[in-house]
Amino acid sequence: MSETEVIGRICTVALLVSYLIYMQWRRALKRVASRQQAYPVGLVIDVAPLRPRVEEVRRSYTAVAHVRARSISGHEGRVADARQKLSLLSFFRHQHAQTEAEHRVA
Repeated sequence: MSETEVIGRICTVALLVSYLIYMQWRRALKRVASRQQAYPVGLVIDVAPLRPRVEEVRRSYTAVAHVRARSISGHEGRVADARQKLSLLSFFRHQHAQTEAEHRVA
């Protein structure tokens, strides 16, 4: 290999390494910019819509806690509704009809 080829290869490697370093630097800048957008400094949250709920909790915490406990049972209702709707699908109709017939016979 001649000196010109060696210098050419070294320049090519240096150029590739510098390009990779530049791309990493740009990615780091994008990450920092996205973090700054996610957590803006100096902006405040408008809590006016939450004020009535906070006042309700301050007045009677047990009444509010009870309402929340009722919402958990709503989940069971949604599951029962989903079961009923699934039983109406054609795949389950045949099986549903067989189980109803077995219950009528028994």
